[in-house]
Amino acid sequence: MKRSGFVAAFLMGLGCQSLLAQTPTPIVPTPTYDQAVSSLEKGKAGYEEDSLLSALQALEPCANTLTADFNCCYQAARAHLYLSRCYDLDKRKDLAEKAIEKGIREAKQTVVLRADSADAHSLLALLYEAKLQHGDMFTGMDIGPKAGDENKKGLALDPANAQVQLALGIQYVMAPPIGGGDVKKGIATLQKVLELDPKMDEAYYWLAKAYRKQNDRENFKKSLDSALQLNPQNRMAQKELADWK
Repeated sequence: MKRSGFVAAFLMGLGCQSLLAQTPTPIVPTPTYDQAVSSLEKGKAGYEEDSLLSALQALEPCANTLTADFNCCYQAARAHLYLSRCYDLDKRKDLAEKAIEKGIREAKQTVVLRADSADAHSLLALLYEAKLQHGDMFTGMDIGPKAGDENKKGLALDPANAQVQLALGIQYVMAPPIGGGDVKKGIATLQKVLELDPKMDEAYYWLAKAYRKQNDRENFKKSLDSALQLNPQNRMAQKELADWK
C-alpha cells in the first residue's frame, strides 16, 4: 500500500508539473494610443526613460508600417526626440544618437503623410537640430540647411504656432553660424514663443541657454527659475542650473 501510494503521489506530481508547464505566460497588453501619449507627456516632463519607452511600445508598430498613421509617426518622433535628451542627460551618447536617427525617419514620414502640417515640419527641424548638437563642422554644413528649410516651411504654414517658433529659436541659439546660428535672434524668437505660450518651460530652458552664451548670469538664472517653476521635473533645467553654479 505504501508503494502504491507513493507511485500515485509521484504520478500526481508529474501531472501537476505537466499542467504548470502548459500554463501560458500572461500576456502584457499593449498600451492604447491615448495611454501612449499620456506616457509620452509624463516622460517629456521629467525626461523619464521608462515612460518614453512605454509610449514607443505602442506607437512604433503603427508608425513603421506601409500604411503608417500620421499621429503614430508624429508622436513616435516626439518620443524619440525626448528620449535622446534623456540619454544625453545620462551621458549615453550612442543611444541618444540612435534615438535621433529613428526620430528623423519617423518625422520625415509625417512630412510625407501631411506636407501641410506646420507641427510636422518643426518637429523634423527639432530633430535635425538635436543631430547638430552631436556633430561637428561637417554635420553643421549638411544638417544646418535642412533644419533651416524645415523651419521655413513650418513658419510659412503657421507663424503663430509656438512649437514652430520654438524650433526656430533653438536653431538660432544652438547652431553654429554656418548652420544658421544667431544668439540675438534666438533670444528674440524665444521671447516670442513665450508671448504665444507663457507656460512653455522648454522655451525658458532654451532662453537660458542663449543667455549663458552671452554670459548673462542674471537672465540665465531668471529663465531657469521660470522653467523650474512651471515644471519642477525638468531635468535639463536642473542640470543647467547646477552646472553653472
